Amino acid sequence: MRRGVLRSILLPILALAAAQAAAEGDAGVRGVVRALRDASVATDLNGRVVQLPFREGEAFKAGDTLVAFDCDKAMAELRSAKAEDQVNRIAYDNAQQLDRRQAIGRIEVQAAKAKWEKAQAAAEALQVRVRDCRILAPFAGRVAELRIHEHEMSTPGQPLMRIVDAGALEIDLIVPSAWLVWLKPGAPMSVRIDETGLGYGARVVRTAAAVDPVSQTIKITAHFAPGDIGAVLPGMSLDARFDRPAH
Repeated sequence: MRRGVLRSILLPILALAAAQAAAEGDAGVRGVVRALRDASVATDLNGRVVQLPFREGEAFKAGDTLVAFDCDKAMAELRSAKAEDQVNRIAYDNAQQLDRRQAIGRIEVQAAKAKWEKAQAAAEALQVRVRDCRILAPFAGRVAELRIHEHEMSTPGQPLMRIVDAGALEIDLIVPSAWLVWLKPGAPMSVRIDETGLGYGARVVRTAAAVDPVSQTIKITAHFAPGDIGAVLPGMSLDARFDRPAH
């Protein structure tokens, strides 16, 4: 399920729970765990996948190869372009020597220079294309979803996989906007994960920039307190409770 679809389902549910909490005077709400870094990996290449080193759920380090494509043709074209670049560089150097001896016109020198620069640009473009034959991990994380397999052809612009940094997590909650009187960044909270039953400490780090005028709720974001959260995964649901100050 795409993140946008999942978000469109979860937010109304969280808003409904927040409205119910406000009506009952309860300082507990529902929340969902979200990866701070969550990316869909895509490519502009239309090439055959020859290597997918990591399966769904497996961890990788920053800089690891996530996908490798068959780029034998592109590499051969690059070698040819580099050779063409070298030939035109030699021709330009020769034209400069002839110009110093006044054995050639300036127009011929400029033409040789332009031809070399064109060959140089072609080689650089192919170098970029070859570099794109491997997609490297932009951060350390885990593979959340694979949408392609080895030996399949990629489609330019279509996601190949989704990766998440399961070590950098946030908590999204929807709370009654009336709570803004006492609920500020830095406010402590306790959470209990539905899937594991484990409890953790957390702290509010920011509130959204606007209140939903229909539900009279607002989104807040919290971070887990320092400690072992290895059992917590993005997408998990939780109950969150706040120590509401007495008035």
